[in-house]
Amino acid sequence: MKRFIVPLLFACAALAGCGSVTSGIDFKAPAGWTTFSLMGRFQMWMKPGPEKDKAQMVFLIRGQTADTMDFKQIPQAGSSIRNQKMSAIKICGNQRAQYVTAVGTSSNGGGDEALEMISAPVGDQSFLAMYIRPQSMKPDPAAETAIRSLCAAKTTT
Repeated sequence: MKRFIVPLLFACAALAGCGSVTSGIDFKAPAGWTTFSLMGRFQMWMKPGPEKDKAQMVFLIRGQTADTMDFKQIPQAGSSIRNQKMSAIKICGNQRAQYVTAVGTSSNGGGDEALEMISAPVGDQSFLAMYIRPQSMKPDPAAETAIRSLCAAKTTT
């Protein structure tokens, strides 16, 4: 899984630019997952699996949408993405969003990986949240909730 994710990580970071990734949104990352941020516009959370190649990951990227994410620009991932389906959904009450599912083949022999992505505009920004897990593993409810939390931050007055 590492050889699949490292190029994805750098491609996302290159596309993301600079700034605070969660500024202006009420994103709720999965509790207890390890996190790191890169250039302020990309953040990743990781939960190790029972085996080395069975980790789960959540990504949050400011400035990207499902329409602008080009998997062919991601080495080792673009050619392996298949069964991609996109649909319009509502999140955070009545906010429009795009939901994308796909399957990718791990380049290190770890098997197929399920990808779920939600992209949504929040104010004048766009956000992409992605959840990747081994396809053989049941989805983590906290990760699925996290990618659906691309809501505008509540302001206090």
